[in-house]
Parts: sequence; structure tokens; C-alpha cells
Amino acid sequence: MFVDAAPLAVDFAFDVIGARRLEARAVVKNSRGNGALRKLGAVQEGILRRSFLRNGEQFDQFLWTILGDEWRDSKRGWFSATIH
Repeated sequence: MFVDAAPLAVDFAFDVIGARRLEARAVVKNSRGNGALRKLGAVQEGILRRSFLRNGEQFDQFLWTILGDEWRDSKRGWFSATIH
């Protein structure tokens, strides 16, 4: 479901709302969440140390971003690659 819905949500944020940058956080140990963000095209910008507290335990998180101009450029590249 994420694979189908996430690109639509990103398109909406950039094209309708006018966002220039989207940010996401995922706990470092969350390999599925981080993999999904990577697959979407997000770029890992850094690690937020001890930024998430759950049940008294602190976790590090990756900070991921998608920039509007890069998102649009990647879509153009994908569409042009499928036309040939």
C-alpha cells in the first residue's frame, strides 16, 4: 500500500500545497521503514541522536528528505526512460 500511496502524497505536497522540502524520521533499527523511504527516493541527511523515547529507552533516528525540484526531475527521468 505504501508503494502506491506515498508517491501520490508526495506529489500532492509539492504540486498542490506548494511544499519545497519534505522531511521524515525513522528509527535507525527500523530497516523496513528506512528501506521504504530509500525506495521512494528520500535522501538520508543525518542521524538524530537519542531523539526518540519509547518505553523509557532512547533511540537514534535517521533524518530523510525529499526536495521538490529533485522529485520532479526524477519523475521526468523515469517517464522519459519508459517512453523509449
